Amino acid sequence: MFRLSIKHIVKLTIFQSKFLITDSSPKIQQKSNILYGKPIAERIIKRCQNECMEFIEKYQRHPKLVTILVGGNESSKLYVRNKQRIAERVGIEFHIINHLMHITPLNLFNTIQQLNNDDNIDGIILQLPLPLHLIDKTEQFINAIRSDKDIDAHSISNYNLYRQKSTSLITIPVVAAVREILLEINEPLQGKDIVIIGRSKYVGTPLALMLSQQTIESKYSLVSGATVTICHRDTHLDNLTWYCKHADIVISAVGRPKVVTHRMIKEGAIVIDIGISKSWTDKAVMHNRRFVGDVDFDEVKRIARWITPVPGGVGRVTVACLISNLLELARQRKKMK
Repeated sequence: MFRLSIKHIVKLTIFQSKFLITDSSPKIQQKSNILYGKPIAERIIKRCQNECMEFIEKYQRHPKLVTILVGGNESSKLYVRNKQRIAERVGIEFHIINHLMHITPLNLFNTIQQLNNDDNIDGIILQLPLPLHLIDKTEQFINAIRSDKDIDAHSISNYNLYRQKSTSLITIPVVAAVREILLEINEPLQGKDIVIIGRSKYVGTPLALMLSQQTIESKYSLVSGATVTICHRDTHLDNLTWYCKHADIVISAVGRPKVVTHRMIKEGAIVIDIGISKSWTDKAVMHNRRFVGDVDFDEVKRIARWITPVPGGVGRVTVACLISNLLELARQRKKMK
């Protein structure tokens, strides 16, 4: 089993052969250094549409996805809207259960159990973060979701399977999204230094595992074997700046606006922004850019070789990967009957 024990900063290093095999396939033609998620997401969505049509023809019903939304977190509402739009476009029946912020833990558990017992529901999403009075029970709620309906791959059984094998049936959607973005860039990670800002159980930690592991799957060999450094809230700012400045790739997932500045990025680095938060600055309102990422985009894009925008970057691909997970689990559940 892969274990991370982090107090301050942990480095995960996989030693490669001194003979690194580079990929000879053509790289994407770079007219701009902004790496939009839409083209990548569209390819995944098109594949999902075909898979959904096959499911409907074979089982005479549409796959069904239910999202539980508790309270009114703005970022959560944005993600739910994006999921609904893409799911319905693919041909998936999408439902939202809106619970008031002050719902009791028991009522939320009961909702999850009802969805577990409904055989016509193929996927369940508990939209995070939960309100403050429920946060300490987040893992209990997640683990209450049946693993064969857990399309976020957050339940303990799905999560542990991924940590042990790194090649489970489904992958945590945001981790899969970063993988697809790096595959789009089409450069081997062996010998590269990567900094991940954020050590969360569902983003930073599994992402570090994926990028540092050795894989025998030729499909994903490009996105493995890197040297990965995880930085987090206990990392001193000066150290954070030093690690980022020496990284070939910086991936931020903390949800704090402009935590990554241009002074932290070396020229020619790849910057992937996973974070998203609401901005109420006059500039953000004026330019209708109220949702922002962790990266000071306008400044960093001047020196980065590749950079993902927020919105319009990782988020789009994440939702597409989520829908792909739903169809995979729906097929598997039918096969098991």
